[in-house]
Amino acid sequence: MKMRSVVLVLTLALAGCGVGRVGAPPAVFDLGLDARPAPQLPAREPVALVFSAVPALSSTGVIWRVGDSAAPQAYATYRWASSPADLVRQRLIERLSRQGPVLAERASGQTPQLQVYLSQFEQVFTPDGSSSEGRVLLQAVLLDGRSVVGQLRVATQAPAPTQDAAGGVAALRQATDDAADQLARWLATQPRAAARPAG
Repeated sequence: MKMRSVVLVLTLALAGCGVGRVGAPPAVFDLGLDARPAPQLPAREPVALVFSAVPALSSTGVIWRVGDSAAPQAYATYRWASSPADLVRQRLIERLSRQGPVLAERASGQTPQLQVYLSQFEQVFTPDGSSSEGRVLLQAVLLDGRSVVGQLRVATQAPAPTQDAAGGVAALRQATDDAADQLARWLATQPRAAARPAG
């Protein structure tokens, strides 16, 4: 009973962050510039990126939840500049482009296709609200025509520096960059995407 009360108080506090600011425009966040050093990886052949996400990540809400609760919430007065699906897709393009071209999904049939599905992008609090982390979960499949060359599940977490929307955004930025690095490293190991020797 005590645990339920703690969760309820935390839910009301976070969901009502905009109390007293009626009519104020929402604060808007994005993932910022991709300024981290890229992993030192070999060049590779072009890949076509096909990116999709769960429907909840097509809106601009900053999503949070308590523990493994099945009831995600969105901050009342905070928004992403674009949907998380768009933001993560752009971050992956930026990171993967450092090793080789990332083409639109309507590329030639000769081009390996990287299918990425984003299923989690949210701030997750401990039940007592004392700490939280940003969690990113995606699945990647590399196709050569209709053949599966390889597949990878990437789950990253990063601690939030503060227990609010700004802290969640910082944690999600870190977790997204970590996921992008893991994907780039994995792609570099896939023979079909490796650069062919000159000549």
